[in-house]
Amino acid sequence: MNQAGIDQLGKLLGSHHVITDVDLCSGYETDWTGRFHARAAAVVRPGDGHEVAAVVSWCYANSVPLVPQGGNTGLVGGSVPAEGGILLSLRRLDAIGGIDESSGQVTVAAGVTLGALQSRLSGTQWEFGVDLGSRDSATIGGMVATNAAGARAGLHGSMRAQVAGLEAVLGAGGVVGQLGGLAKDNTGYDLGGLMVGSEGTLGVVTRARLRLVRAPSTSCRARSPAPLPSSSSGGTDPG
Repeated sequence: MNQAGIDQLGKLLGSHHVITDVDLCSGYETDWTGRFHARAAAVVRPGDGHEVAAVVSWCYANSVPLVPQGGNTGLVGGSVPAEGGILLSLRRLDAIGGIDESSGQVTVAAGVTLGALQSRLSGTQWEFGVDLGSRDSATIGGMVATNAAGARAGLHGSMRAQVAGLEAVLGAGGVVGQLGGLAKDNTGYDLGGLMVGSEGTLGVVTRARLRLVRAPSTSCRARSPAPLPSSSSGGTDPG
């Protein structure tokens, strides 16, 4: 991609959100394991869903390869850019909406980390049903795309069970959305069911309507019992 293309992306997002400096790009271009690396023509950092759609539409019109990236915590190289293509970082999409107490749901942008969501829910009657060790870097968009599970999957299920609605940008730049969160909704396609686990092949998730679970009102801890005292040597068997 030439400088003219970089300039056009700069007009869409602001030039300071189109990164080409080698040192600044390096953290986006290598996966978490350090095994996978590719040089991007630019790292672009849109700030909302409209800007994501503008970038995707531009890349489609100009036949420029594009790879979306969340927290870049994957282990298989899926978030590494195509050589010479655009790396679409979603980290600036970090808005968390208000909690809908009546439905037990919240709408969050794709770049919100799991840790940030957990902090937002702290002190409320709600918690999120998925937990991961990489909570401070894993983003909700990436967790949706990979159908992340984690330590609570046996109790609450994977991400697919937590998603009540999604907004996503399709390959040509069109936006589809279903964020109402209506529990009883049998109209049309199940957008969330299609997108969750699709690894970015069907579209770029920009917002998710998430189901919450009630935080436990009480908790308890268990510990190993104290060892039994050993019998004195040479004692008489009471039996």
